[in-house]
Amino acid sequence: MYMKSVSQKLGLIFSIALLASSAQAAEIKNLSGKSAGNTGAGNGLAEFANTCKAASQSADLDINNVRTRILNGGDMWWDLNNPRYEIPKVSDANSVRKHSLFAGALWIGGLGRGDGNLRMAAMTYRQRGNDFWPGTLDMNDVSTDPSRCEGWDKMYKVTREDLLKQQASGNTDISKNILDWPAYGNSSIPFGTNQTTDLAPYFDVDSVPGYNPYAGDYPILDPTRSADKNLPKDQPDQMIWFVYNDRGNVHSETGGIPIGLELQTTAFAFQTNDEVNNMTFYRTKIVNRGFEALDQTFFGEWVDADLGNYSDDYVGCDVGRSLGYCYNGDDNDEGVLGYGQNPPSIGVDFFQGPTDTSGIELGMGAFVYYNNDNNPVNGNPDNAIDFYNLLQGKWMNGVCMKYGGNGVNGTVCTKYMFDDGTNPATASYPKWTEKTSGNQPGDRRFLQSAGPFTLLPGAVNNVTVGVVWARTTSGGATGSLNLLKLASDKAQKLFNNKFDLPDGPEPPTVEYQELENEIVLKFLNTDAS
Repeated sequence: MYMKSVSQKLGLIFSIALLASSAQAAEIKNLSGKSAGNTGAGNGLAEFANTCKAASQSADLDINNVRTRILNGGDMWWDLNNPRYEIPKVSDANSVRKHSLFAGALWIGGLGRGDGNLRMAAMTYRQRGNDFWPGTLDMNDVSTDPSRCEGWDKMYKVTREDLLKQQASGNTDISKNILDWPAYGNSSIPFGTNQTTDLAPYFDVDSVPGYNPYAGDYPILDPTRSADKNLPKDQPDQMIWFVYNDRGNVHSETGGIPIGLELQTTAFAFQTNDEVNNMTFYRTKIVNRGFEALDQTFFGEWVDADLGNYSDDYVGCDVGRSLGYCYNGDDNDEGVLGYGQNPPSIGVDFFQGPTDTSGIELGMGAFVYYNNDNNPVNGNPDNAIDFYNLLQGKWMNGVCMKYGGNGVNGTVCTKYMFDDGTNPATASYPKWTEKTSGNQPGDRRFLQSAGPFTLLPGAVNNVTVGVVWARTTSGGATGSLNLLKLASDKAQKLFNNKFDLPDGPEPPTVEYQELENEIVLKFLNTDAS
């Protein structure tokens, strides 16, 4: 059985149980060859750092055909050791669980306007430490402290069933999930009234400032939707909310200088009978609490997509769809943890990126891959400059990616690796995929990024991504990839509609009459149904 296990790859010490069978793990390389402090960012690593402990909480997003682990330290889809993006979700404890993702996180970097030094925050596998810690930031001095981090070392989970129960009871039967929702004015949350008037989103039914579930207030996904579209029945079937920041301690993952970011993430999913049942979504509100503008700023979504058997994957992108994806290198995903014949594909839709100072929203501006090896050009990043170059759509040595082959050699610079003919700038060239390049399938990571833009003090940006998944019954790896693109289109429509699923028709009223050896049924109000 082959399982990529971080405890073996990194030598980290975690009290986490491994699978009950032997595992041969792919080692994550290039973690100690460079100094973490060699960032080119001056000597200010601890310039604004406090002494918070690492985030320790997790929660499962598991309402539909996906069961995935979300952590409150800026990373997700793993349990700090093993992959935890199970699809299809199984209930039998003895069944072998198939996973399609290993880990993911937001990356953010830019240059301080005052000194030109690189500010960088990112997460991968916590091999050297963390760049994010739980909790809000104080708006007066852009700081946090251990007590604040500890108080916010929580995750908050609510279901649509909770909301409907509250509504049906006339606000007398309210679950603890709703009562604990960390909306502004809720006195039970840590430092709630002292931090910000804009915490977890809620619908203010009584128009009185402050969250009061007994007056009918309840958690929502999107506070910008009109009142008639914020009904409990219009909310996701499950939402998980948490808040974290990049100023709680030294950035020991990248070695970068802290920025002063507060990040509020909502992970959510819907239970349906179509492709949406195989999707999960993530919206992060990013508030720059810092006092300095950042130039040449980039936001990115980093993905380690291990599709079943991690050792035989390809990656690529669809520029028009802002979709990065992973698919199997052949039509059989071998091994105990593999998906077998006609393996699925998985992708990340980059729905919403940051906005520049003119208010223009930036979409996916680059798609980069790199390998799990020691290569200083396209191997694992090791310091802040490495992370920042990848965010810019460059190799770690600062050289542009080149069209064709593995993207290292060539003459034409590009921002999109393996675009399969979807990049307008290279549309006249032969279609470029890992398969057409003759690449050996392997253990890939990819990064979708947006920028550059200027991040001003106090700026608020929203980054929204969705994970889509598809599997054919007879078309092999290519057939699953084609289905994935159709699923991506459906996810995009859902995003465009502000995640308001269309309401189905009301069921008809049925009258029946029992006769001898037969039952006569009469369907009423059929026009409305």
